[in-house]
Amino acid sequence: MKAINIMIAPIPDYKNLDLGGEVIQAATRMEARALEAASAEMFQQLVAPLLTPETRTVFEFGCGTAALSRRIARQSTQAVVFASDKSAGMLKAAKSLIDGENLPNIRLEQWDVLKEANFPFPSCQFDLIISSVVVPYLDDGQTTGLIKRLAARLAPGGTLAFVEQDLATDTLNYPKYELLRRTLAYDLRNMKPTLALGLRPVMREAGLQVLPRRSFLWTDDSYGSYTRDLLERFADAGCEQDRITPEESDQWKKTLEQLARAGDFYYGIVYHLIAGRHE
Repeated sequence: MKAINIMIAPIPDYKNLDLGGEVIQAATRMEARALEAASAEMFQQLVAPLLTPETRTVFEFGCGTAALSRRIARQSTQAVVFASDKSAGMLKAAKSLIDGENLPNIRLEQWDVLKEANFPFPSCQFDLIISSVVVPYLDDGQTTGLIKRLAARLAPGGTLAFVEQDLATDTLNYPKYELLRRTLAYDLRNMKPTLALGLRPVMREAGLQVLPRRSFLWTDDSYGSYTRDLLERFADAGCEQDRITPEESDQWKKTLEQLARAGDFYYGIVYHLIAGRHE
């Protein structure tokens, strides 16, 4: 069996979107996810409690289409939201969406989180620094270094927060377990110490007071476009990596459609809010 990184194989190459030409596809996928009812509910449960009337400066890194920044800007109109991404193409999509929603309190700039010297925003201290599903695209050393640098950018009492998927928790109702096992390939996933709750000790080492965990079960019972794209990509990757046959890939997709029509489709994954406060 070929060596693979199943953690990111079924999704666009977010590390190299501009080079790979996947910007439009990735932006469409992100917006489809943001439009899911579960996405809005997750924001209310995990992120909204971090926003107070005293929140004046927010920084989101790895913002993609700025769906999270846009929600923050709508809720905290008194705050300036600084948002960055390494992809120029993704920022172009974000700007169009921000302009369409008339959100003048968002500032967009291009920034690669691994290039600290190129940080594009004023050297202000932020009340909240946040990201969503960025850590899987960094190695452990890069994550540790980034957290230390970001912690130094917090205002007194400020919070550094990560909204991350727990990749050990995704579940799918599928009647043929053997095909499910080989398609989702749980045993081949490239897990690492700094995923999800593994960020908590890294935050302590950076001198932050770790806040209580909050979690959210993101579910899809209707086989929405975001989940459809994700699960079909799993099957396509399975074919490319010789884990399943083309016939099994077709069976996978047809069965999911049948489950959706019967009202028996279900996909779920847990997101954790991992946060630390600068005292």
